[in-house]
Formats: sequence, C-alpha cells, structure tokens
Amino acid sequence: MSYLPHLRSFLSVYRHNSISRAALALQLTQPAVSRHIKILEARLQSQLFTRLPRGLAPTPAAIELERQAGPHLDALDALVGSGAGQHDDLAGVIHVGATSGFSRLLLSALGTLSRYAIRLDLRAMPPPALVAALAARELDVAVTLARIPHKGIEYEPLYEGRQQMVCAPAWRDRLPKSAAPKGLPLIDLQGPVPPLASFWREVFGGSPELPSAVVPDYQSALEAAATGGGLAVVPECLCRPLLQAGQLIALPLPKRAPPFALYLASAKGGNAAGRVNVCRQQLIDAARNW
Repeated sequence: MSYLPHLRSFLSVYRHNSISRAALALQLTQPAVSRHIKILEARLQSQLFTRLPRGLAPTPAAIELERQAGPHLDALDALVGSGAGQHDDLAGVIHVGATSGFSRLLLSALGTLSRYAIRLDLRAMPPPALVAALAARELDVAVTLARIPHKGIEYEPLYEGRQQMVCAPAWRDRLPKSAAPKGLPLIDLQGPVPPLASFWREVFGGSPELPSAVVPDYQSALEAAATGGGLAVVPECLCRPLLQAGQLIALPLPKRAPPFALYLASAKGGNAAGRVNVCRQQLIDAARNW
C-alpha cells in the first residue's frame, strides 16, 4: 500500500494546523483528509495531532515525521509540478521582507511555496527599511509592525492579537498575582520605541525598573525569557507555542494587555503579481492560527 496521499494530507494538516484548510488546499473532502490521518496514526501507532481551541497542534511524533518526510514531499511536488509545466507562470523567486524577530514565523507559514516552483528569498530588517526596499522593488511583499505611509505601498491587516509578559516557569513563585512585578530581571528590545515601557505604563502604571538585558528583537527576547533570563514582553503569535508547551508562563495582569498587529505590505503594480498572490494567501491562512 502506498502512503504518499496520506503523507501529503498529513503535511498539509501540519502546515495549516487545520483539517478544513488542509482539505481546501488539497482539493479533498474533510472526511478524506481525516481518514488519511487516522490511517497514518494506526500505521505509526502514534497520535499525530491534538485538538486546541484554535486549530490543531502537532505531537512530537508529527514533528519528527514532518522533519523526515516534508523535504522529500516538497521536492517531489516541485519536480512533478515543474516537469508538467503546471506552475510555469509562477516559477521564480519571491523576495519577502520580515520585521526583525519574525523570520521563523514566516518561514513556517511559507514552507510550501516550493510546490508552486517558487523560491523564497527572506530578509529581515526594521519597518522603515522594509518600506524603502518595497519602494525600490527589492522586495515583493513584507510583513511589518507599522503602516508607514508611502504612495507606492499598500497595506492590509494580517494579524491582530495582544502582547504578553512571559517568563520561564522557574520564576512562578516570585510572581505577584495581579500587581507589577518587583525585583525580577526584565528583558527589553533595542530600538526607538522599546515595548517594555509602554506595556508597563498601560498595564501597571508608572515606569519599570531598568532592564537587565536589552536584545535585538522579539525572537531574542522570547528565547532569553524561555532560558530563565527574566520577564519579557512579546506578541502572542510568537509566544503561544511555548506557552502551550509549558516552556513559558504568562503573568496575570491587572488590565487587558495592549494590542499588537502585523501588516502585509506590497508595492503597487509589482512585477511578480502571481507569486505575490500565492505568498499572500499562504501568510493569511497561517496567520489565522497565530
């Protein structure tokens, strides 16, 4: 028995975190995709996904299966697709920009571009540099924290969530129930508007103590917090997997956390419209589960 269709269904569910979106991407019915997953689970004698309030989460067995099978399936799809001429109109490079600290999130979202014969060139830079690169046609699309006005750039909302203050579980016993933490190491970001002060002012009132560490971006802050370096303010879309895995805990807050948004930016009248549309749709699909 060939398990290739089952593995394709698995990979689509893994990358979309959803049976329904995987079925739509594969042009299959939801029962068919669910059946493929059940057959694989029976064959491997391992559960591959657990159900969450928002989508599905891969188990360690699923993560290992994707690591081993994903690259081979992507290469096979790219070879068959390009050989049959199915995606000749899309073939080429798409240049994507990411706000520093969000590259890992975007790489996960765009992991299936190769099946359309699209090669990814991902670059990380601050929002002003992203806008300049889009205007100069050095980037086709970008994910940015800020909508910087420019007559040649158009924006659309990609993600809306909240910021969280997180730390390693080792700090749990020293956290206040709903007041500002005191005497604990704080982690902040470099840049003109570091998030720690504004978060503190809105949630706790007043100003925080001086940070114990200042790091380049949100991903660095997340990693520093997870290794026990202190308390960090990070977006939900970055910290949710570590919170669900128990590697981080979120502080109880006396007020609702400040909002956080990401925007999808592209140059008006770009030359890679087909590739941009594929990339845009993959980002929008992925962001629903961020």
